[in-house]
Amino acid sequence: MLKKRQIKIIMVFENSQNWITGKDLSKLMDVTDRTIRSDIDSINNHYGETLIESSVHFGYHMNLEILQKLDIVFENSIPQTAEERCSYILHQMMFTKNEINLFELQEQVFVSNYSIENDIKQIKRKIEPYKGLKLIRSKEYLHLEGDERNKRKLYKDMLAKETMGNFLNLNNLASFYKDFDLLMVTGVFEDILHKYQYHIQEIYFPILMMHVSIAIERILHHNYIEKTPNNEKIYTSIEYKIASEFYNEIAKKICLEVVESEIILMTLFLLGKKCSDYTDDKIHMTYKDISISKMVKDMLVSINRKFDIDFTKDCTLITSLQLHIQSLFVRREDNQISSNIYLKQIKWKYPLIFEMAVGVSDIVGRELDIRISEDEIGFIALHLGTAFERSKLNSKYRAVLIMAQGQGLSDMCVEKIDSNFDNRLEIVSCLNFFTEATIDELNPDLILTTLPLSHNLPIMTVQISLFVNYEDESRILQALNRLDKNKFKEENIATISSLIEERFFYPDLELTTPEEVIAHLCGNLLQSGYVDHNFEKSVMEREKMSMTSFAYSVAIPHALNVSSFKSNFSIAILKNPISWGDYDVQLVILLAINDEHRDVMRIFFDWMSNVVMDSKEFAALLKAKNRDEFVERFTK
Repeated sequence: MLKKRQIKIIMVFENSQNWITGKDLSKLMDVTDRTIRSDIDSINNHYGETLIESSVHFGYHMNLEILQKLDIVFENSIPQTAEERCSYILHQMMFTKNEINLFELQEQVFVSNYSIENDIKQIKRKIEPYKGLKLIRSKEYLHLEGDERNKRKLYKDMLAKETMGNFLNLNNLASFYKDFDLLMVTGVFEDILHKYQYHIQEIYFPILMMHVSIAIERILHHNYIEKTPNNEKIYTSIEYKIASEFYNEIAKKICLEVVESEIILMTLFLLGKKCSDYTDDKIHMTYKDISISKMVKDMLVSINRKFDIDFTKDCTLITSLQLHIQSLFVRREDNQISSNIYLKQIKWKYPLIFEMAVGVSDIVGRELDIRISEDEIGFIALHLGTAFERSKLNSKYRAVLIMAQGQGLSDMCVEKIDSNFDNRLEIVSCLNFFTEATIDELNPDLILTTLPLSHNLPIMTVQISLFVNYEDESRILQALNRLDKNKFKEENIATISSLIEERFFYPDLELTTPEEVIAHLCGNLLQSGYVDHNFEKSVMEREKMSMTSFAYSVAIPHALNVSSFKSNFSIAILKNPISWGDYDVQLVILLAINDEHRDVMRIFFDWMSNVVMDSKEFAALLKAKNRDEFVERFTK
């Protein structure tokens, strides 16, 4: 039997998957190198395999093939980086327990007291923007103090960072599957969609492929349900033809049984919110009937109440949860145990999404009077993760429809627009005529009109025909894409503005060399704990490679690597221009960027190039006397 320390060693390697020296491992475990060697021997002897390999030059490394073959499973995963530990600690304080014992924490994450102290400092910096939140330390206990509203805001920001596009990334999903190539499966599906000229919105594609990949995984392991809604109409739908042809094509490429029930489930998923026409909303239990739609509504209301995240209008999520609950109930009746290959990664990498799923799974469990397994919670987390990313990318635009025709024609027009653009557009009002006061009050993002319309309001306006033909659909789509582009621009401006602080804005700075300016800007960031002692050196090394000055009297120094604790733009407007490489420079913007804002570098340079090329706008920037003036002129 393995000792507790030996289990910890396996968990460290399982999460790291890199070479670790014996010296580092002995520090981590607080034992000697010799004890580590003995533990490694004991682990390999226990499993009868060289699970952990050794190298004189590199140290120790886990053989992943043997790990997969042995199928070793432990209850928890270890946060590896400082960033992961900070998220883990905040998550514990917000959801698991009111306070954390720091001695126990060291045992859980296998790091030294020194690392924990640094993590605490980083957490304090993280919660600075959230007024009223404080990290309180009492002897060896730690807890988060503050009002619920700010805790929710912190949670949502952590959630946004946690997902980071992973739930909508098919390459990421494909990496989970060893028995088949998900990207090949995706290609087959796209070809069939093209054949039938059937369109699926790009943003909803990943959740559909996730459903398909889970189904294929189950079929390969002979673990699928056989009961499906019995409605003859479903067999005449184009969605059924697509699903049927898809599974038959996949069966030609991999050793896969074509299962009629899985074809039906995929058909229902393709039908989306129309699937309610083909399915029974009720789960019939011996002592009561349960409405699935009401259960899902209760789940989403619970999420909104607890986490302040509103999924109640996400039709795709509602449909997918309803179908999942139906199949969950059937699997339970058939004693089908559904394993989830995503589970470990979800619990480790997306604990906040998993926490959300735990809450709503409790509602399902109580309604159906069953215990919801962690595997099922993990499946629900997948649905919630993709919904959260969709909510970040594509909240609906508000539109007003203006048409002089009668109510019947108006309803027909709205229905056609809704059927094509329901995920991106909401008709908030239908008007017979235009008045500025009415439009101002409704505050729409877009005006759709069936008659020529001229006005002075800064609202995008699109003229369409009464019957909304293909050309009209194209015009609406182009308008929505322009709105997306403008929204992206506004959000980027907001991000850049948030990284400019008054205390790091220096008007009329009297320095004479680039080295002096860089030292001044870096020194203040170092004093404030935004960067470490190596930051200035890295900035200067970047300058030696190629001066960061440009022909438009601006220099943008930055470090060679993303290396800041907290992102910031430090700005100096020099009283007199100084020689900086080949150019005379008067505006200096020092970029200190961390991993969270890695993409800001590209966004900033794109935006800055537009500003400095306009001599009038650039001259206005140089006249700014404080941070607010600079931001106002920079972002207009």
